[in-house]
Amino acid sequence: MLTNTIKMQIPVGARFVGIPGTQSVENPTGFMVEVYWEQDDSGTLCIAGHSQKVPIPHNVQLSPSFSARPRRHLGRRGPTHGIVIDPSQVSPGDFQR
Repeated sequence: MLTNTIKMQIPVGARFVGIPGTQSVENPTGFMVEVYWEQDDSGTLCIAGHSQKVPIPHNVQLSPSFSARPRRHLGRRGPTHGIVIDPSQVSPGDFQR
């Protein structure tokens, strides 16, 4: 869970994840987070936390389905599916705001 209002399914092991529906005039690429992983007592990979959301850099190549996804509608069931971003397209400075 990203905040009290956004729930998002994240593929296991994904490091950088775009948040669908966060595109705007001010931020046409939308937002992303860095996901931190750890192993639980049984050795299963689980989310330990995440960074603050930051704008997706303009140089990041997103799948066409990311920009075409509509914002969540009230009454829609289930979490939003996060968009995995290739780590080679993200630099550490993208999270230093």
